[in-house]
Parts: sequence; C-alpha cells; structure tokens
Amino acid sequence: MASRLLTGVRLLPNPSRLLLPRKFSVAQPSSAHVVDAPPTRISKLLSGFTVATESRKIDTATVGVWIDAGSRYENEKNNGVAHFLEHMAFKGTAKRTQYGLEMEVENIGAHLNAYTSREQTVYYAKCFTKDIEQCVEILSDILTKSRYQNDAITRERSVILREMEEVEQDLQEVVFDHLHSQAYKGTSLSRTILGPSKTSRVSTEKI
Repeated sequence: MASRLLTGVRLLPNPSRLLLPRKFSVAQPSSAHVVDAPPTRISKLLSGFTVATESRKIDTATVGVWIDAGSRYENEKNNGVAHFLEHMAFKGTAKRTQYGLEMEVENIGAHLNAYTSREQTVYYAKCFTKDIEQCVEILSDILTKSRYQNDAITRERSVILREMEEVEQDLQEVVFDHLHSQAYKGTSLSRTILGPSKTSRVSTEKI
C-alpha cells in the first residue's frame, strides 16, 4: 500500500513524495469503542454517488472518497496506473498551484492523504468541523481538475522506481505479492499494486 501525506505543516522544497512508513502498527479498537461507535447512515445522491456518514459530537471531521481503482480493475497494459495517478495527487489543479494547495491546507491545519490498494484508491482529508466544506471542495478539485505536467510526471517516475526497489527488498511485500499471484492466478487480483517498471514510463497523453 502506498500513501502520501499533505498536512498542516510546511512541506519540504520537494513535497511530491512524503511517504508514510510501509510498516506501521495500527491500534486495534477495543470492544467498548465498537459498541460506542455511532451508527453509519448510507445514502445515495442522484448522481449515483454513495455516501456513508457518521455523526460525532467533536470538533474534528474526516471526509474521504473511495474509488474502485487498483490492480483489480487493471489489465496487463495499464497495471499500476491507479497507483501512478495517486502519486500525482496534490500536484496542483486548474485553479490551485501545488504551492497554493499546500498553503491552503496548512492555513486551516488540515491533513490530506491518499493511498492505493488492489481494490481501491482513497483520497481523504482530516480537518476541523468548521472547515469540512472547504476540504470537500479541495478534494473535488483534486479529483476532477488535477493537472499532470510533464516535469512532475518525470520526477514521479523516479520516485515510483525507488519505491519498487524498496518493495523488492521487503520480504513481507514480496511474499504477499507472490501469494496473490498464485492464489488469484489468471485474474486481475494476481497483479501487484505498483505494476511493472514500464508503467512508470507512462506519458502525459495516456494519463
């Protein structure tokens, strides 16, 4: 699983790739937390968009978009493209430069993140409740009007190739990729999230 981070902290000069560790511990919720969890309300917009909401009486909120995009929905020719596109998130849109986006997120103390799995690509924001509408608009802008410039694509290619090298050195990643390739042999689920190295050479036109 790959992920990148854009938070309310001044980013480095080259913020195109702030990786969360591939290995991290996740605190498991206790039974009390599960019992106390608010009910989830599922609704559907006229556009066909499915919305799941939970109401909590706190001053922070999380909003995200879960997209059916990942190696499960790819073929041999485009395997890895969902992961590549996720890498290109937060590089700027038609109305926001990358720097402008970073400053807007920083100024409201928000946190933007994205990750790709075999079955989903997720873009989400954590923010103060009062800023939820602004974060929804930012996510919408990123998902519908992102700009893919040649220089940014070129830089990200090398980042992805380095990530592939890291994965190849991670025995756990190698074992699970091999397990998927055998357990789901002949299906799209057998493919890796990152795809072959040739995917990193994708052109602006193909994106």
